[in-house]
Amino acid sequence: MEKTTVIYPKKQGKFNYGYIIVALSFLALFAAMGIRGSFGTYTTPWEQTFSVNRFMVSVVSFISLFIYGFSMMLAGRLVDRIGPRKVLSYSMVFLSICLLGSYYVTELWHMIILYGFIGSIGFGLASYITVSVAIVKWFKEKKGLMISIVVVGMAAGPMIYTPLNIVLIDKIGWKLLFVLYGGIYACVLLPLYLLFFKDQPNLEGKFLSKGTVDEKIDKSLKPAVFAIFRYPVTWMLILANFICGFTDIGLIHSHLVPFGESREYSRSFIANAMLLYGLFNILGTIAIGYVTDIFSNKRLLIILFGIRITALLVLIILNEPIWLLIFALLYGLTDISTITPFTMLCTNIFGVNNMGASVGVIGLFHQLGAAVGALIPGYLFSQSNSYLSTLWICTVILIVCSFLVLRVNDKKMITL
Repeated sequence: MEKTTVIYPKKQGKFNYGYIIVALSFLALFAAMGIRGSFGTYTTPWEQTFSVNRFMVSVVSFISLFIYGFSMMLAGRLVDRIGPRKVLSYSMVFLSICLLGSYYVTELWHMIILYGFIGSIGFGLASYITVSVAIVKWFKEKKGLMISIVVVGMAAGPMIYTPLNIVLIDKIGWKLLFVLYGGIYACVLLPLYLLFFKDQPNLEGKFLSKGTVDEKIDKSLKPAVFAIFRYPVTWMLILANFICGFTDIGLIHSHLVPFGESREYSRSFIANAMLLYGLFNILGTIAIGYVTDIFSNKRLLIILFGIRITALLVLIILNEPIWLLIFALLYGLTDISTITPFTMLCTNIFGVNNMGASVGVIGLFHQLGAAVGALIPGYLFSQSNSYLSTLWICTVILIVCSFLVLRVNDKKMITL
């Protein structure tokens, strides 16, 4: 294979347009995860609007997360073919259709189509995979720092949207709220990405090879996607990610707000708890990102899962409202912060050249776990009118997850 080199552009002036790309990338994750991560605020209103039980609403979340996971993989393919700008623009189109179209729904299956399929494609297209490609092209240095800043948008979105949704749904209803969001996405965000997002800087050089870098990388990764399934360590990581997704996005984003309602906490109190959750989600993500290069990734993950177990036991044993705030503080520290050590663990095992393939495939199972984690608690609640059994299930499988991570051998790199 011929050596491929890239000639970076000379700096012109003091301002780097890449910082605009970082801001727009942050906004994309903020906007997409704001709608997806605040799903719990729609649960009770949808039950009332469509006269269905908790399980049926959970089906919408299950389908949404399932489609979300596969659309992230689709985004990874599209971004190499048409660039991040078009992918993000398409994302805003899908999200606008979902939100604006929701005003006319009369049956729950309408929401399955609009939110579960159309909206969830939008969520996946506006993922960290899409924006990371642009950031890598815009920054020769500080790539990791810029990506960390952008990923914080995934935590900031639910942190702002959840309490805002709770307040506005009580005032104007969920349909008008979706119309408000849809108008902003269609009239503000879509033009913003079409006009101001740039896939890469204007290079003074060019790729010095017969084929493009993307083509070479694509060909080299195709066999790796399937090769990683031959190794037991892959399945250990897949199961650990599945459990992780079950207990964070699946449980928290879909059911923490309804859980607070089931204990008859006030909606304003629940909103404050979710705000606290989002704040410590951001702090945890930044802190873990900082120490990932210093401490063992396995130990960091075990510590994070240990904190989750402790937080769940707090909810199981203690019923006073103040303990929901303690739970939000502890559990929030462990949500998105698991992304960095899991990513570095995959890199250590499969190598830098196969990082995209390994993280992408294994990350898919995180979303599948999230989908199941949204469905099962809804079913169990419909049967018992309680989340207690769900909390115990999450506690047990997190203990299993910790042992799985402990047994992962990250000292030996696998050659694909």
